[in-house]
Amino acid sequence: MKQTLLLFLAACSFAAAQIRPDVLFVAVDDLNDWTSYLGGHPQTKTPNIDRLVARGTAFTNSHCAAPACNPSRAALMSGLRPWQTGIYTNQDPAGRVLKDVATINRHFLANGYTTLGGGKIYHNLSAEGRTDGWTEWAGLFPSISDHESNRNGMKRGHFDWGAVESKTQEMGDYKSTDWAINRLKTAPTDKPLFLALGYIKPHLPWYVPQMYYDRFPLAEIQLPVVKEGDLNDVPKAGVKMAGPEGDHASVLKGDQWKKAVQAYLATISFLDDQVGRLLDGLDASPRKDKTIIVWWTDHGWHLGEKEHWRKFALWEKATRTSMAIVAPGVTQPGTLSDAPVDYTHLYPTLCELTGLTTPEHVKGMSLMPLLRDPTARWDEMAVCTHGKGNHAVRDARWRYIRYADGSEELYDHAKDPNEWTNLATDTQLSPVKLRLATFLPVEEATPSSAMQAGEREGGKKGKKSKTKGE
Repeated sequence: MKQTLLLFLAACSFAAAQIRPDVLFVAVDDLNDWTSYLGGHPQTKTPNIDRLVARGTAFTNSHCAAPACNPSRAALMSGLRPWQTGIYTNQDPAGRVLKDVATINRHFLANGYTTLGGGKIYHNLSAEGRTDGWTEWAGLFPSISDHESNRNGMKRGHFDWGAVESKTQEMGDYKSTDWAINRLKTAPTDKPLFLALGYIKPHLPWYVPQMYYDRFPLAEIQLPVVKEGDLNDVPKAGVKMAGPEGDHASVLKGDQWKKAVQAYLATISFLDDQVGRLLDGLDASPRKDKTIIVWWTDHGWHLGEKEHWRKFALWEKATRTSMAIVAPGVTQPGTLSDAPVDYTHLYPTLCELTGLTTPEHVKGMSLMPLLRDPTARWDEMAVCTHGKGNHAVRDARWRYIRYADGSEELYDHAKDPNEWTNLATDTQLSPVKLRLATFLPVEEATPSSAMQAGEREGGKKGKKSKTKGE
């Protein structure tokens, strides 16, 4: 009898696995709203990204949980916000903090999925490559050498751009796309598949073959629309994040603004070609009709707006992302949702879509109501954090920023989509600020880098470690 019961349970488990959908989980590094469907720049060309998001529901008001690679990815993969984990910046070690957390890939692996990962999913490779989270972890793929730095002449490390003589096939993202296409075709069919592919580009340096630069002639490049003196009504804490005396001053001095925009557009175009290859590979695989696609970019990117470059800020350009979900039988092709969402909503959504129990530590609201009806009522806000005490809250109309020193910014996107006029001192808008502020944390964890340093000091003294890169 016992043996019969065990066989019955095993059969039920197998049957459940068979009906669970596959998941293609696509992460992109440093891509802002410069996609055709979001209209972030009039000259961008992203037909394949547009083709992907048009298969399901695209979220046009989606935001990262933190405007930096490490904390954004840690929050999305764990379902925990920076103020819960202490992972606020790229210097806060995520691998140590999340070592016992049921992250998305670990949860899917524990529930019968084959979990395959390649490229950049988490920020820190020591966290990504743990064998307890992946059936196979392919890691980063060898790419062209970056040793020929300072192509733009500014001598600012990997804040660099320029065409390379290498072939497209030599780029790491091309190779990772090949790997993903192969796994879609060959992964075992007796288990559902969770395949995570992390694209590196358009992360700096913007080194791509000349053919991509040729798609955007320099003489025709349009700069982002900016306002002179845009930082005049921004508090000191915000100006410090912008750092206008750094990247922006160097770009202006070196007359590099148009070249930088060209380089970013060219690198996005290279990425878009790989997305097209990936979609074609999925369509040619046996998993085409039962695969959920989750598309997400880890944060936004400034190219001179507010005299700021890169991410690392709490304005719209740094927090807004490209995000879409294609769920066969749930989403309708070509639908858009303008509800304010952030990346703590993805983990519970994936669980609900695949029939997995949501772990107790995951408190975010599932996006399922919006997938079924993009116009459904949504009372949540998008909240973004950059360093302890610094937060932005975004609803359908307003962006409210409060810094650790108590200073504030408030922008009305209905009238001021470029966030040029800070309304925080307008007393008539105090109720708006108070309403949005209710979504900010009352208590915040100590940064995990400080905790780690304290632990070392408690043992023997040593230098404070840092996570290299962006």
